[in-house]
Amino acid sequence: MIDQIQGTQSKPVILFAFGGGFKGGRRDNPDYISYFHFLARAGYVVVSTDYRTQLKDIDKSEYSDLQGFSSALQQAITCAVEDFGDATNYIIEHSVEWQINPAQIIACGSSAGAITALQAEYEICNQTAFADRLPANFNYAGVISFSGAICANGIPKWIMSPCPLMLFHGDADSTVPFTKAVVEEEMGLWGSNFICMQLKEKETAYYIAEGIGHSLSYSPMKDNRHDILSFLNRLVLGKEKRCITTVEKNPEISRYKSDFTIEDYIRENMR
Repeated sequence: MIDQIQGTQSKPVILFAFGGGFKGGRRDNPDYISYFHFLARAGYVVVSTDYRTQLKDIDKSEYSDLQGFSSALQQAITCAVEDFGDATNYIIEHSVEWQINPAQIIACGSSAGAITALQAEYEICNQTAFADRLPANFNYAGVISFSGAICANGIPKWIMSPCPLMLFHGDADSTVPFTKAVVEEEMGLWGSNFICMQLKEKETAYYIAEGIGHSLSYSPMKDNRHDILSFLNRLVLGKEKRCITTVEKNPEISRYKSDFTIEDYIRENMR
């Protein structure tokens, strides 16, 4: 936990989940630390959590086909989200001791961690069994996703409106789908672009980089810190009703691949 602000006032919290394809990763990855300290200096307590990486020890031959991959991935996401919920409960239980405001917990994650954070919010909004693991009527105050997606059987449906979302994604991402990757119109990963289209009238800050791949799973933690802080201060804490879309274009990038298949995503994630 990182907290650089002294005083008695309860503080908002960033609960962060690391990336690593559900195969690895570290909550204390040196690449994250300066981002954490930036948020701490801005008045946020940062908690970087561990979670089970279920794909770490699995035999790749078990998920080399579509059905095997989708089943293994669903299980990995479920385990990660359960652990993320346990970390959320732990923060709430220690909120007085840590001088934390339990109504201002912001979920944040990179790549697999972004999927975890978004999936946790999706489960809460749809009142699934995961929501029962948390205090009654709990919801995150916001979600910040660096190249994330939602896992759902069929087109995602939102029983309740989500909290404010900030979605970073490159449209040339071959690791986590920018729009969607669906197995036989059933289980699929529904990326930031699809989520944004569904929630276009909700409190969402959407940052797309054209021609950029999976590097947006980490680069905003260095390059877009003040955009993130503006989202937190305005849409999350300030409760402003805004839908903000930012499109980054590089004139030097004119032709690039963005039409990836489900097989492309499997190959990329089996490396």
